[in-house]
Amino acid sequence: MFDKEILKKVLVSYKKDFAKRQWPEEKYKWEAVKNFQDNWDVNAPDFAGMLTRSLSKTWNLLASANNFPGKMMQEFAEAAPEEVRAMFLELFDESTEVYERMERFKIRSEELREQYKKDAAQHYQNENPISTYLWLRYPDAYYIYKFTEIKAVAKELKSDCTFKRGAYAENIRNFLELYNGICGELQSDHELANLLKAQITESCYPDPELRTLTIDVGFYISRVYAEQKNPPEEGWWPKDYSPELSAAQWLTLLQDSEVFRASNLEIVKRIKDYGGQGVIVKSGV
Repeated sequence: MFDKEILKKVLVSYKKDFAKRQWPEEKYKWEAVKNFQDNWDVNAPDFAGMLTRSLSKTWNLLASANNFPGKMMQEFAEAAPEEVRAMFLELFDESTEVYERMERFKIRSEELREQYKKDAAQHYQNENPISTYLWLRYPDAYYIYKFTEIKAVAKELKSDCTFKRGAYAENIRNFLELYNGICGELQSDHELANLLKAQITESCYPDPELRTLTIDVGFYISRVYAEQKNPPEEGWWPKDYSPELSAAQWLTLLQDSEVFRASNLEIVKRIKDYGGQGVIVKSGV
């Protein structure tokens, strides 16, 4: 399924970075699950309010530049609470094959868009947010799916699982197979489990099956490990290069956690403090 020796090398690096880098930046994932578990009640009289509270700590997991699945779902719930309640009941019904549920959720989201949000270009409910809802509800069984991330993980670990654009059902099934395999390896790594236990607080889901940790390892492989293994060559950047971005474009990029992580924003702020021009960093960074 994948090269376990490569994963072991990844985990050596991940463990070194975990307490000082990964946990401070990614702790919110465990907090998002805990918050969802504390607030979710599918039978709540005020379904829209309950849904908003349940998703209130998902941050960039359900929002990024020009992509607002969490907000859109909350608006659907305000307009049609019983329809959305039924959608989540169906999505969370484990007696049905997972991709069939995900596909049905997408179809019903489009129906809601056509009925209540005709001015919206799309409903934003694709495999990524839908898998996020499943993970929030069943954090001991599911993971967050993101096509570019899982494809990078499969490539880095030399997995025989394939991922192709448009092959939605096959991608989800291969994704679950690959991440279940990775999770199995993490569960046998007692040092890693102890590192997590040492950081978990009362605001976090305890993650007994290490599914959320698996998500984080996948993120680390696709974003951090590959860069560490293949750092850019020194001196390649053109001396007088300009990205030719407007202030508005910079603001959009700075607010997109897929582009700028917390550590990146600290660096940008320092550049600004030393007199860098053309970059606006909001307060709190």
